[in-house]
Amino acid sequence: MSRTKIIRATIVVALLAVVMAAGLGGCGGGTPPNKVVLIGIDGLDWQILDPLLADGAMPNFESLIDRGVRVNLRSIGPEMKSPIIWTCIATGKTQHKHGISDFLEEKTGEQALYNSLGWKALAVWQILGNAGRSVGVINWWLSWPTYPVNGYLITERITFTEEDGFPDIPEVTTPPELEEELAPYVLPVTTLPDDELAPFLVGDSWRTTDDHTVEQGVDSFRGIYAMDKSILQVANYMLDSREQPDFFTVYFQGLDVTCHRYWGQWDPSTIDMQLSDENMETFSRLIPRYYEYFDSLLGELLDHIDDDSTVIICSDHGFRGPYRSPRGLLLGIWMHRQTGVMIAAGPGIQQRSDTVDASVFDITPTVLALLGEPVGRDMDGFVLTEILEDDFEAANPVTYVDTHERVRTVTGEAPETDEVDESIREKLRSLGYIQ
Repeated sequence: MSRTKIIRATIVVALLAVVMAAGLGGCGGGTPPNKVVLIGIDGLDWQILDPLLADGAMPNFESLIDRGVRVNLRSIGPEMKSPIIWTCIATGKTQHKHGISDFLEEKTGEQALYNSLGWKALAVWQILGNAGRSVGVINWWLSWPTYPVNGYLITERITFTEEDGFPDIPEVTTPPELEEELAPYVLPVTTLPDDELAPFLVGDSWRTTDDHTVEQGVDSFRGIYAMDKSILQVANYMLDSREQPDFFTVYFQGLDVTCHRYWGQWDPSTIDMQLSDENMETFSRLIPRYYEYFDSLLGELLDHIDDDSTVIICSDHGFRGPYRSPRGLLLGIWMHRQTGVMIAAGPGIQQRSDTVDASVFDITPTVLALLGEPVGRDMDGFVLTEILEDDFEAANPVTYVDTHERVRTVTGEAPETDEVDESIREKLRSLGYIQ
């Protein structure tokens, strides 16, 4: 063979090697990897969602379900605490492996809050980042203090503003300059006008009421709404100002808090306490109206997401209201139902009408499979292959590695933020989560 032919043959082999490597590094069968969007909605429940879907009040949720799948998502029990479950969702592992076992760490004489330093397992966005995938994470449970990722990480403490009396919080975003950039999109609670709350409340007496329970209820809802709207604005800004990453996730808490605080006004048969007629009337439609708001929130978010994205919505648990037991009426975590929600639609996802049973541990393995990355054998969840399109699954068979775990990069001690910590603890007390 001539020297020229040898050189040409070498070039061809090298090019083939590059192409094959690109295919194997993506989705295993040469198919370009999807972008995956994971939207976490705390406390979302089919028992509330389905009647609203039947009434045509949730068109954006309905559209996703119609072109994809709906899933009954089994949570953990009996103590279904959000920081534990959302860490299960993000790692595909049980609390004994991921290290988060409660709202508070077990420290003698202290009520120390768990934070990102307590994670003993890698989150899905760290696994993907280590594989070279770009990631964007907004408002996930226990993501503060922030740490390096292959993209950006906006922690759950972004919504504590100086305008509301909180001191500046360090280590809120990665990269650090994002905090200042995002400031215009975070709504201070104290400046949120009443007119923004009016669509959710019944009547107008709450604007000038002398009933302190109504005032407290309105102020509480002002904080809930400001938090969710801020996170929506931050998410939309990040999606518009930067190229959408391979994996994007955002978490919303307000629906769960709304159900905790106003369930009795929506369903008076479930409570034993006496509330004024004004209180009962003012908040009587808040839960279904907030569900409808979340449909519009979802629609707005989807408008900012690339069309080639696979969208997954999940909740950590459902909601059933106060739990009657031999010990009396139980609130807090006992108001949670063990069946949550998962909806998936987009490239790689089947269109099917029958429900699929799944677990909160299955989210991370399924996300990894959709992006063509191997699943850790040390994960406690499974890839939901029954929701994947046959062609996608055939072209992108699930692969495995023993573990993705590497030396932890999140080390050290969290900065002292006493005022913020106490505000979080007070919120947890008011919801019946801690004493």
